[in-house]
Amino acid sequence: MEQHIESQALRQALAARERPSLPSNFAYTTMRRIRLEREKSERRQRIVAFLTVASVVVLGIGGLVYMFGQAIWQSMVAISKRPEDLSLALPTLFCLAFFALLNRWLARHYVGRNKT
Repeated sequence: MEQHIESQALRQALAARERPSLPSNFAYTTMRRIRLEREKSERRQRIVAFLTVASVVVLGIGGLVYMFGQAIWQSMVAISKRPEDLSLALPTLFCLAFFALLNRWLARHYVGRNKT
């Protein structure tokens, strides 16, 4: 009788070992974990892209100031001495603002529409 109980316990242990039991919400938790990892990866990529663009912009502006700083300074001094040269500044700023807003609107409107 003891041998029968031992063999039955051994069979149950082997059967439990062959078929591991998974929690009832295994698929949900696995998919949630995959989604969270994907979101972390996308967040890291956005941060790296932002830092790359910011460093390129800073280096570009620094290079322009280094190469053309003296000419820019002389132009600013000349403009401040002749106020009639400021008459083009307002329309230029208006045009720049208009095109910046148009670019933003077009990007929001058309980006992501034609993805296949």
